[in-house]
Amino acid sequence: MLFRKRSGRIGWFALPYLWLFELAAPVVEIAGPGTIVLAAALGELSRGFFLQFLLFGYAFAAVISIGSVLQKELTYKRYSDRQEVVRLVSYCFLEHFPYRQMHMIWRLRGMWQYLRGDNTWAPLKRKGLQSASVP
Repeated sequence: MLFRKRSGRIGWFALPYLWLFELAAPVVEIAGPGTIVLAAALGELSRGFFLQFLLFGYAFAAVISIGSVLQKELTYKRYSDRQEVVRLVSYCFLEHFPYRQMHMIWRLRGMWQYLRGDNTWAPLKRKGLQSASVP
């Protein structure tokens, strides 16, 4: 599909975007902390600026997530209980730490398995919530 006229926008825009950005994202994300450690080891890291940058980045990402949740709730009114919305908003603070780092590790592990030639689907053993009923 990649760059084929018959595939249209998917082959010309969506797939190249996914390959370029989504495939490279975990590698670039792991380079960030590595660069910070290297800068700290070389004495080039300003602690004050680093803490301000870290705090601003976390707050900005949380505000974007909270805005997304609230916009969806205002638009679709999917949740009947306000407690559900409050719970979703509280999860916005956990999305960027530690979940993002765990997701990066899972993606790197998947890339490593692919590069090693392990391209098989393994059966997923489910655990927990066995008594929960599906609506």
